[in-house]
Amino acid sequence: MARPFRLLVHPLFFFWLLFCGHIHFASFVTSASKNGIMSPEEVIFPPHFVPSNDPDRPAGHLKIFGLQRPPNGPVIEYSSVLKPQEFWDKHVKQNQPLVFRQAIADSPAIKKWTDSYLKEKYGDLDVLTELKKENRTHGVTGRMLLGDFIDTYTKKNLYVVTVLPDPMRQDLPILACIMCGSFKDFLHELNLWISSGGTRSVIHFDADHNIHCLVAGRKDFMMIDPIFSNHMNVTRPPQFGSGFSMVNPDVVDLNQFPDIPKVEWRYSTLEPGDCIYIPSGYIHQVRSYKGNRTISATMLFTASLDGSFDNSSCENETYEYRSLSEAKVHWTYNKGDKTIDMGYQNIERFRETLLELFQGKDRINEQIFTKMIENEFELDEEDVQAIQRDTTQVYREFLDPKGKGYITQDDIKALSQDALKKVLRQCEAPHGPVAGSEDDQGGTNKFRTAGRKSIEEDNDERQTEEVKKDEL
Repeated sequence: MARPFRLLVHPLFFFWLLFCGHIHFASFVTSASKNGIMSPEEVIFPPHFVPSNDPDRPAGHLKIFGLQRPPNGPVIEYSSVLKPQEFWDKHVKQNQPLVFRQAIADSPAIKKWTDSYLKEKYGDLDVLTELKKENRTHGVTGRMLLGDFIDTYTKKNLYVVTVLPDPMRQDLPILACIMCGSFKDFLHELNLWISSGGTRSVIHFDADHNIHCLVAGRKDFMMIDPIFSNHMNVTRPPQFGSGFSMVNPDVVDLNQFPDIPKVEWRYSTLEPGDCIYIPSGYIHQVRSYKGNRTISATMLFTASLDGSFDNSSCENETYEYRSLSEAKVHWTYNKGDKTIDMGYQNIERFRETLLELFQGKDRINEQIFTKMIENEFELDEEDVQAIQRDTTQVYREFLDPKGKGYITQDDIKALSQDALKKVLRQCEAPHGPVAGSEDDQGGTNKFRTAGRKSIEEDNDERQTEEVKKDEL
């Protein structure tokens, strides 16, 4: 690539991505493997606990996470996908993870998503990528064509973590557990992950409910109830709903974190076709291994805004197979989009944030809106240049188009989701390069480069012809 990938825009953004699991990093662990990154064949999972006979050296000291105490057993499993009401009652409401075995086994993605197929069918779509680096003090993100990524990812420390492009949704199913009810209206983002293997997340939790489905490869999950967050020294960066543990999962220092042996955990290994439900706020770690090409699709959703579940839309649901193309998803990406809308908040939650501004008032003005946006979405200099935020324009164009000089709660409630998305895009920094920017290596940049090359070639041809005429 002609230019390096740019540093993530927010000074805390890398830490959010890294510690929320959106960035995985090469793992160096104590094992029999030569380079420290184990292949699937070398893996013992769950890790085999060995008690210590040395009172001055507790079990698992300076070893990988999981060797400090034995697991409580596997995550509860189902051989078929639950219906929404049962899913809500037994797991979402109770904040309990689960595994659906072979939930997407019959999907086209399982059968078709080879590298050659992905390049031929979807290679012209932009994706966001991350570099796997040993240095965890900074992070980089980039934008490139999926076809270009497939040509390079086995040779470079590069992997995809991006919004699942709309055309690819046709190859994956809507799971029955979120097909109707409140879940149907709060599916706000679909993500695509592709890696050549040898990656591992830190110990973290995410703000959203997450169904993580494996298309190819193998992934191991360690699941920890949030009641142990204090033992794990879990923290959350300002302005983000997700958080991370300061414990190094590759080398757990029990002198620094003596309560780790008290942390109970469960485990699961996903194979192609399997899905795991990770509740909002549930602490977990994900592992994959050398030479283990992995592809995953994740579905991020919110149960409801008030902690209830409405099952009324399920009364006539047949639960027949339908592709994700038919799902109503808040944030999406399609070919030609300027931004890849990853990491934006739930649209309806943003509406609630706007409504909270009123605090008993009948109306609010532009100044109150501007103050909220500036507090909610802090921008650094790069962010300001990237989105050219103008809260006055946003307020007048979307919130007060009639020029009343104020807005009411009814005005906010009447805003369409598309209008709210436009407000968010103009107020919050995008994740990754914008199409056409200096750091964009995707389709727009490639088209622009090809056009420039064509013009240069035409000029060269004309100059050559003129030289020949002069010689004659």
